[in-house]
Amino acid sequence: MKKSKKIAIMLFATLTNISLASDGIWQGVFDINGHGRYDFTGLVNNQDVTAYTEKAKVVYEGKISIIEEDFIWNLKMYIQDGTMFGTAVIKGKVIDNSIMSGKWSTKPAKDYGNIYLIKKDKDIEDVGKQINKEWFSINSKVKQSIIIEKNKILGNDENGCNYYGNINNLNKKIYKVKLEIASCGVSDGVYNGMAHIEKQEKKSILKINATNQNFSLFMIFE
Repeated sequence: MKKSKKIAIMLFATLTNISLASDGIWQGVFDINGHGRYDFTGLVNNQDVTAYTEKAKVVYEGKISIIEEDFIWNLKMYIQDGTMFGTAVIKGKVIDNSIMSGKWSTKPAKDYGNIYLIKKDKDIEDVGKQINKEWFSINSKVKQSIIIEKNKILGNDENGCNYYGNINNLNKKIYKVKLEIASCGVSDGVYNGMAHIEKQEKKSILKINATNQNFSLFMIFE
């Protein structure tokens, strides 16, 4: 009995260490049915994940499981700034704690493809005080601005939508986001997700992706 308990504790410790090693930002590429080259960014914290692809305009939310060298992502798929439309599963191998190489498939549409991700560190800012400032949207059809002060979010856009929320440190590279949208019609509600700051040509770029039961949002600021 004692031996079984010891083995269980050792297994739990091993899985915890593997999980912590996977925490952070994973970026890479995938194809759809053998065509194209699409970007993919996954944010991992323990078993929780969010992700997005800017080219394919999809936002994801779900869980990751890693046992020894095998990983599996179970994800809900949302149209970027729109509704949920399916689920995706990504399976593969973790290589040297820095690469995820595998395959993915979706339902109800039976899309499939290969995916290759590298754990990013150099171009991703550590969480910290740099989050607290005024941010302005880029690459958005609707101009948005938010002020983050003491990790509280307050903002709006040119359509009259208002934003309220919190953004707090989740792990070394990722922020936890809880954002409420108000006065915006059908997209009103509370969204939960993750965010990170990338360095692009010496600029700090804040990217937020979040979902609720019905919709997703994807926001980019500088």
